[in-house]
Amino acid sequence: MSTGAYRGLSLSEMADACEMMEVGLELSSGVGWHAGLDEEIEMVFTRRLPLLVHNYFPPPEKPFVLNLAARDPGTLGRSIEMAFKAIDLSAMRGAAFYSVHSGFAMELRAEDLGKPEAQARMARAPYGEAYGIFSETVREVASYGQERGVRLLIENNVMTREQAEGERPLLMTEPGEIAKFLREMDDLNVGLLLDVGHAKVTAGALGIEPERYFEELAGWIGGVHLSDNDGARDTNGGFGKDAWFAKYFLGDMPLIIEVYGIGVGGAAELVEIVKGWVGEKRG
Repeated sequence: MSTGAYRGLSLSEMADACEMMEVGLELSSGVGWHAGLDEEIEMVFTRRLPLLVHNYFPPPEKPFVLNLAARDPGTLGRSIEMAFKAIDLSAMRGAAFYSVHSGFAMELRAEDLGKPEAQARMARAPYGEAYGIFSETVREVASYGQERGVRLLIENNVMTREQAEGERPLLMTEPGEIAKFLREMDDLNVGLLLDVGHAKVTAGALGIEPERYFEELAGWIGGVHLSDNDGARDTNGGFGKDAWFAKYFLGDMPLIIEVYGIGVGGAAELVEIVKGWVGEKRG
């Protein structure tokens, strides 16, 4: 369960809820920097539940946008440093992987996140330049992870209809592009964290079926972020037992519910749905 589900609770309270449901906790969104955060993290790391670290965690006191394809040396350096720290945390707990968002070809500020209309109007770096920086950086971060026994999973970006026009600002959005990147990377320590909410929105923007992400990228998928939306915007909404992705064999990979703001009760309902899918597949 992603920390984003439990916004407003402390990390210890989130861990309590996950232990009660017998699921792990992904340390991710919904946790802002505050005095004493390091101590909270240390306390959670003493718990027995499985832990994963995702993207922008632990959040720094001075916010910035993590971008492993950044042209700005300062932003790129901070991004790599944060990824290294997250890998160190993952290794400390014996987590199988650290997952991070794919890069993008524009210099975003923290206040630009989650605003596709504003992003569509921003100046963009040449796609090829961003792709080259991202490829080199992923190799560096993956090598650091391999030395510490931690695999690197890249999460597919989401692209709306506005962002699909002209030269695309986001890397690793559609199945063919993702497959090309991972094939060129040719590194067993690099895989894909498939976000099905991102896949659905991007598929709608491109006029393709979201099922293609599972069908074309199966060999690289090392984990799945579960949420749903209306196909136009990534809202990290809930899902039912008949969700479009329920038919795929998900039982042998980490499944992370990334539905925001649902609290302990809402999380418990979704956990039962996912456990039902896994039980059916294994049965």
